[in-house]
Amino acid sequence: MVKHQPLQVYEKQVLLSLVTGIYGCRWKRYQRSQDESSKWECAWFTILSSSFLLLLFWTYFWLVAQNDFNDFNWSVYNHSGEWRDETIPIVTSTTVGFIYITFLLILALFHISLGQQLNLYWVHKVP
Repeated sequence: MVKHQPLQVYEKQVLLSLVTGIYGCRWKRYQRSQDESSKWECAWFTILSSSFLLLLFWTYFWLVAQNDFNDFNWSVYNHSGEWRDETIPIVTSTTVGFIYITFLLILALFHISLGQQLNLYWVHKVP
């Protein structure tokens, strides 16, 4: 009976696969790269960071303005003539956007700390 030796033995890198899979949709080992990130991907990281800071400020603004929600709703009522709570969609969309951008920024920082190439998947660039 012939015993075959494996040509290569790979150690499983679950965290690295998860981070590169979610951030850049690179689930396979051969798709990952430790090369330098391109200027285009560094520009996307800058856009992601500035979006995070903008949404951080916007979230803080709406949390501080919580006492003025009634005044905001009255202003909407005076313009539209229909009473509805317009702060709920604003606060909800702000919170969802902030959580999404924060998650992407954390994944990007993991990429940098693990020495992987930044490659943001195109679906994350669309919204």
